[in-house]
Amino acid sequence: MKTKFIIVDDEPLARKLIAAHASKIEKLELVGECGNAIEAANLLRTKSVDLIFLDIQMPEMDGFQFVRTIKNPPAIILTTAFRNYAPEAFDHEVIDYLLKPISFERFLKSVNKFFDGQVGDNIVTGKHQEQRFVHIKADRKIHKISEDEILYVESLDNYVKVHLKDQILITRENISTFEEKLPNPPFVRIHRSYIVNIKSVNTISGEGIEINKKELPFGRAFKKSALNQLSIKQ
Repeated sequence: MKTKFIIVDDEPLARKLIAAHASKIEKLELVGECGNAIEAANLLRTKSVDLIFLDIQMPEMDGFQFVRTIKNPPAIILTTAFRNYAPEAFDHEVIDYLLKPISFERFLKSVNKFFDGQVGDNIVTGKHQEQRFVHIKADRKIHKISEDEILYVESLDNYVKVHLKDQILITRENISTFEEKLPNPPFVRIHRSYIVNIKSVNTISGEGIEINKKELPFGRAFKKSALNQLSIKQ
C-alpha cells in the first residue's frame, strides 16, 4: 500500500521540486498540493493523508500554527530555508527538518526515516487505520508510541506522566494540550489530572476506575461524561 502525502508550501517551485523528488519513490503517492495552510486544512477534511511536507513560513498561518490546529496530525516533514527554526521544529515532534534547496539525497534520507518508523505495510489513516501512534518528547528524544501501549496519562502541573505497559515517560506538556493528541475514543478524560485508555480499564465503580491495580478517581466535572463514554449508567 502506498503512502499518501500532500505538499503545503506557498512557493510553486518548491512544491514542484518536492513532487519531482517524490515521483522517484514508488511507495509515495501525491494526493494534493496546497499553497497555504487553509487550503491544506480543507484538503485534510476530504482525504486520508499519511505524510505532509510542510513549509514553515507561509502567509496567514505558518506551519507551526497549522500543526497545532490538527487533532491527530499525520507525520510531518518540515521544509524551510531557515535554520533557526530547528529547536521549535523538535518541539513539534516532526519526523525531519529539510533545508531548502532540498537535494534528492537529503529528501530520500528523510523519507527513509519516515518509513523506518512504520510497521510493515499496514499503516493507513482515518477510520481504516489499524495502528496509530503518538509522538512523545522525553529524555531529549522523540518516542514513537503505539496508542495501545498507553494505559493512562497523569498530570504533573506543566508536565504529564505517560504510563505505558512497560515504562513511564515524562514530557513537558500540560494535560489539556496532550489530550488534543489522543483520539476519543479510546481515550477518555475522567479527572482534571487523568486521561485513561478505555481498553486498559480493569474495573469501573461510581467513584472511579482501576488500571493495573491503580485506582484513579472520577473528577466531579468529568464524571458524567466519563461514565457515558465508558458505557456505564449512573
